[in-house]
Amino acid sequence: MLTRKRFLINSFASGALVSLSTIQNHLYGYTAQDSANHRKDPLAYAESLGFTKPLDQILVTALLAPNSHNSQPWKIRRVSDSEFLLFGDGDKQLQEIDSLNRQLFHTQGAFLELAHLTADKLMFDTKITYFPNGKPSSKTFNRNPVAKFEIFPKSKCVHDFLFAGIPSRRMNRSVYTGPMITEEEMDDLKMLTGPSKHKILFLNDPKKLESILPLLDSAFAMETNRTESNELNRKWFRVSKEDIYKNRDGLTLEGNGLSGIKLWFAKTFFVDLSKEAWHSESSKDAGIQMFKNQVYSSKALVFFITEGSDEERTWIETGRDFMRFTLACAVRNITFHTMNQSVEDYPESRIFTEQLKTILGLKPKEQIQLIARMGRSSYEYDSPRREFESFLV
Repeated sequence: MLTRKRFLINSFASGALVSLSTIQNHLYGYTAQDSANHRKDPLAYAESLGFTKPLDQILVTALLAPNSHNSQPWKIRRVSDSEFLLFGDGDKQLQEIDSLNRQLFHTQGAFLELAHLTADKLMFDTKITYFPNGKPSSKTFNRNPVAKFEIFPKSKCVHDFLFAGIPSRRMNRSVYTGPMITEEEMDDLKMLTGPSKHKILFLNDPKKLESILPLLDSAFAMETNRTESNELNRKWFRVSKEDIYKNRDGLTLEGNGLSGIKLWFAKTFFVDLSKEAWHSESSKDAGIQMFKNQVYSSKALVFFITEGSDEERTWIETGRDFMRFTLACAVRNITFHTMNQSVEDYPESRIFTEQLKTILGLKPKEQIQLIARMGRSSYEYDSPRREFESFLV
């Protein structure tokens, strides 16, 4: 019988010993603990996988950036030990809800900002060049990089403190409890986020929330009842623990804030990924009710708003602002949950967009890029990320 000890001894003796992390991956597979370790200390996690070069550690950490549907739409080409090219992953486009790739570019920006903050932590300055070979389209993501990222040893010992928020940063879709987010907390979050390229608008006024939350609720119901977008969710949904940690991406009940007996009941009796069951009225109603409970527990809203040019560079910059905001929230133990069904790029969604712009008193050329609810919750779930090598080209 080939025990693990004997396997290691034989491998070492034959000169065929690969990294311990690779062996562990084959013997035990990726688990929730691996996902938690990645988030708790990404630099140590990278080292445990055998990545000792700063650029690799930066990239492993940047994989923790927020992204739509946990699709992780990044491709990376390492040019040298001090430079990489970031590409959008054309196979991970969410065209059913993101036809212009607005959210995909938000995600690229989040990746770049987290890479920048990690470089800062490791005593490197960065230079980020957008679209070094021209803007990519939905068909040319594999040829035209979104950005070139370079690192240089720091000339001054000045650090950005937001890196400290990484262990606690996660999308929290649970029902929020406790008091409203105060004006003082909002001002503090603005200070922690630091200078932003675009406008960040906080809202905790009860009267305005009374007019906006029903719109967000209705927009989610609309998108759930829209066959194309609901089918997209079905394809990205992972139910069993085996599927969650085998695929290491996608949507989950755990990521939607369910735990304990509610999670067991939902997995055992209610969630069926067959087309007929998923698109049934009872299944859609259950999802809509879950969201209703979430949205009406909001303790404040935040809007990321741009003015003027509404194109790819703007979307990347928005993603960078959002990355910083989410880390500021983590530092202060404030939870957030993006809810963008009312500002997506298809006609049914744009009806809600115009209503929101009217309520917020926005100018015609101002655009709501992202919306998130804010609140308080002790719920924790670490969405997994795919193995590093799967991102390399």
